[in-house]
Amino acid sequence: MAFGNATFSDIGTAVSDIFAAQGDELKAKGAAFEQQSYVEAAALAKQNEAFTEMSTAIKQSQADRNLYQALGTTRADVAGAGFAASGSALDILRESASQGAMTKAVLGEQGLITEAGYQEQAQSYTDMANAAGVAIQADKLAATGAYWGAGISMAAALFSLAPNPPAAPAPG
Repeated sequence: MAFGNATFSDIGTAVSDIFAAQGDELKAKGAAFEQQSYVEAAALAKQNEAFTEMSTAIKQSQADRNLYQALGTTRADVAGAGFAASGSALDILRESASQGAMTKAVLGEQGLITEAGYQEQAQSYTDMANAAGVAIQADKLAATGAYWGAGISMAAALFSLAPNPPAAPAPG
Protein backbone atom coordinates (compact mmCIF):
# COMPACT_ATOMS: atom_id res chain seq x y z
CA MET A 1 0.00 0.00 0.00
CA ALA A 2 1.67 3.14 -1.21
CA PHE A 3 0.62 6.68 -1.89
CA GLY A 4 2.20 7.37 -5.22
CA ASN A 5 1.75 9.95 -7.93
CA ALA A 6 -0.83 7.74 -9.64
CA THR A 7 -2.95 7.63 -6.47
CA PHE A 8 -3.05 11.40 -6.12
CA SER A 9 -3.65 11.81 -9.85
CA ASP A 10 -6.59 9.39 -9.71
CA ILE A 11 -8.09 11.17 -6.67
CA GLY A 12 -7.67 14.53 -8.40
CA THR A 13 -9.34 13.22 -11.54
CA ALA A 14 -12.22 11.82 -9.48
CA VAL A 15 -12.78 15.14 -7.71
CA SER A 16 -12.57 17.02 -11.00
CA ASP A 17 -15.11 14.66 -12.58
CA ILE A 18 -17.51 15.11 -9.66
CA PHE A 19 -17.42 18.89 -10.03
CA ALA A 20 -17.76 18.60 -13.81
CA ALA A 21 -20.83 16.41 -13.33
CA GLN A 22 -22.39 18.91 -10.94
CA GLY A 23 -21.67 21.70 -13.42
CA ASP A 24 -23.34 19.71 -16.20
CA GLU A 25 -26.40 19.17 -14.00
CA LEU A 26 -26.62 22.94 -13.36
CA LYS A 27 -26.31 23.61 -17.10
CA ALA A 28 -29.21 21.21 -17.68
CA LYS A 29 -31.32 23.12 -15.14
CA GLY A 30 -30.50 26.41 -16.87
CA ALA A 31 -31.43 24.91 -20.24
CA ALA A 32 -34.73 23.75 -18.72
CA PHE A 33 -35.55 27.34 -17.70
CA GLU A 34 -34.62 28.48 -21.20
CA GLN A 35 -36.79 25.78 -22.74
CA GLN A 36 -39.78 26.82 -20.61
CA SER A 37 -39.35 30.45 -21.69
CA TYR A 38 -39.37 29.44 -25.35
CA VAL A 39 -42.46 27.27 -24.85
CA GLU A 40 -44.27 30.21 -23.23
CA ALA A 41 -43.13 32.60 -25.98
CA ALA A 42 -44.40 30.18 -28.64
CA ALA A 43 -47.77 29.98 -26.88
CA LEU A 44 -48.00 33.78 -26.77
CA ALA A 45 -47.15 34.02 -30.47
CA LYS A 46 -49.94 31.52 -31.24
CA GLN A 47 -52.29 33.57 -29.09
CA ASN A 48 -51.28 36.75 -30.97
CA GLU A 49 -51.99 34.94 -34.23
CA ALA A 50 -55.52 34.15 -33.04
CA PHE A 51 -56.04 37.74 -31.85
CA THR A 52 -54.91 39.02 -35.24
CA GLU A 53 -57.36 36.74 -37.00
CA MET A 54 -60.23 38.04 -34.85
CA SER A 55 -59.09 41.64 -35.18
CA THR A 56 -58.88 41.34 -38.97
CA ALA A 57 -62.39 39.90 -39.13
CA ILE A 58 -63.69 42.80 -37.03
CA LYS A 59 -61.90 45.38 -39.20
CA GLN A 60 -63.31 43.77 -42.35
CA SER A 61 -66.82 43.87 -40.86
CA GLN A 62 -66.32 47.53 -40.00
CA ALA A 63 -65.13 48.21 -43.55
CA ASP A 64 -68.25 46.43 -44.91
CA ARG A 65 -70.47 48.50 -42.64
CA ASN A 66 -68.77 51.74 -43.71
CA LEU A 67 -69.16 50.75 -47.38
CA TYR A 68 -72.85 49.96 -47.00
CA GLN A 69 -73.38 53.25 -45.17
CA ALA A 70 -71.54 55.19 -47.90
CA LEU A 71 -73.50 53.46 -50.66
CA GLY A 72 -76.76 54.06 -48.83
CA THR A 73 -75.89 57.72 -48.29
CA THR A 74 -75.01 58.12 -51.99
CA ARG A 75 -78.28 56.47 -53.08
CA ALA A 76 -80.23 58.68 -50.70
CA ASP A 77 -78.44 61.81 -51.95
CA VAL A 78 -79.12 60.87 -55.58
CA ALA A 79 -82.77 60.12 -54.87
CA GLY A 80 -83.12 63.23 -52.69
CA ALA A 81 -81.82 65.40 -55.52
CA GLY A 82 -84.44 63.93 -57.81
CA PHE A 83 -81.97 62.14 -60.06
CA ALA A 84 -82.40 58.68 -61.47
CA ALA A 85 -80.00 55.91 -60.51
CA SER A 86 -78.18 56.10 -63.82
CA GLY A 87 -75.18 57.76 -65.47
CA SER A 88 -72.96 59.62 -63.00
CA ALA A 89 -74.86 58.31 -59.99
CA LEU A 90 -74.08 54.73 -61.00
CA ASP A 91 -70.45 55.69 -61.62
CA ILE A 92 -70.20 57.10 -58.10
CA LEU A 93 -71.83 54.00 -56.59
CA ARG A 94 -69.56 51.68 -58.61
CA GLU A 95 -66.44 53.63 -57.56
CA SER A 96 -67.51 53.57 -53.90
CA ALA A 97 -68.14 49.82 -54.08
CA SER A 98 -64.76 49.29 -55.73
CA GLN A 99 -62.96 51.34 -53.08
CA GLY A 100 -64.77 49.47 -50.31
CA ALA A 101 -63.87 46.10 -51.78
CA MET A 102 -60.23 47.18 -52.11
CA THR A 103 -60.15 48.39 -48.50
CA LYS A 104 -61.57 45.07 -47.32
CA ALA A 105 -59.05 43.11 -49.41
CA VAL A 106 -56.12 45.16 -48.10
CA LEU A 107 -57.27 44.62 -44.51
CA GLY A 108 -57.52 40.88 -45.17
CA GLU A 109 -54.04 40.71 -46.69
CA GLN A 110 -52.52 42.74 -43.86
CA GLY A 111 -54.16 40.39 -41.38
CA LEU A 112 -52.82 37.33 -43.18
CA ILE A 113 -49.32 38.82 -43.28
CA THR A 114 -49.42 39.54 -39.55
CA GLU A 115 -50.78 36.06 -38.82
CA ALA A 116 -47.99 34.49 -40.89
CA GLY A 117 -45.45 36.51 -38.91
CA TYR A 118 -46.83 35.17 -35.65
CA GLN A 119 -46.89 31.62 -37.05
CA GLU A 120 -43.22 31.96 -38.01
CA GLN A 121 -42.39 33.40 -34.60
CA ALA A 122 -44.21 30.56 -32.83
CA GLN A 123 -42.36 27.99 -34.95
CA SER A 124 -39.04 29.67 -34.20
CA TYR A 125 -39.69 29.59 -30.46
CA THR A 126 -40.81 25.96 -30.69
CA ASP A 127 -37.57 25.10 -32.52
CA MET A 128 -35.52 26.91 -29.87
CA ALA A 129 -37.40 25.06 -27.11
CA ASN A 130 -36.61 21.78 -28.86
CA ALA A 131 -32.95 22.78 -29.14
CA ALA A 132 -32.91 23.56 -25.42
CA GLY A 133 -34.40 20.10 -24.82
CA VAL A 134 -31.51 18.54 -26.74
CA ALA A 135 -29.06 20.63 -24.68
CA ILE A 136 -30.71 19.34 -21.50
CA GLN A 137 -30.27 15.74 -22.64
CA ALA A 138 -26.63 16.39 -23.60
CA ASP A 139 -25.85 18.02 -20.25
CA LYS A 140 -27.47 15.17 -18.33
CA LEU A 141 -25.55 12.62 -20.38
CA ALA A 142 -22.30 14.54 -19.76
CA ALA A 143 -23.06 14.59 -16.03
CA THR A 144 -23.67 10.83 -16.03
CA GLY A 145 -20.40 10.27 -17.90
CA ALA A 146 -18.50 12.50 -15.49
CA TYR A 147 -19.91 10.61 -12.49
CA TRP A 148 -18.86 7.32 -14.08
CA GLY A 149 -15.42 8.77 -14.74
CA ALA A 150 -15.20 9.87 -11.12
CA GLY A 151 -16.12 6.39 -9.94
CA ILE A 152 -13.55 4.75 -12.18
CA SER A 153 -10.83 7.21 -11.10
CA MET A 154 -11.66 6.65 -7.43
CA ALA A 155 -11.60 2.88 -7.94
CA ALA A 156 -8.16 3.20 -9.57
CA ALA A 157 -6.96 5.29 -6.63
CA LEU A 158 -8.22 2.71 -4.13
CA PHE A 159 -6.77 -0.11 -6.16
CA SER A 160 -3.37 1.56 -6.10
CA LEU A 161 -3.56 1.60 -2.29
CA ALA A 162 -4.18 -2.15 -2.02
CA PRO A 163 -1.24 -4.17 -0.74
CA ASN A 164 0.71 -5.95 -3.41
CA PRO A 165 0.35 -9.73 -3.29
CA PRO A 166 3.47 -11.61 -2.33
CA ALA A 167 5.66 -12.53 -5.24
CA ALA A 168 5.57 -16.10 -6.38
CA PRO A 169 8.72 -18.08 -5.58
CA ALA A 170 11.09 -18.47 -8.43
CA PRO A 171 11.22 -21.94 -9.94
CA GLY A 172 13.91 -23.92 -8.80
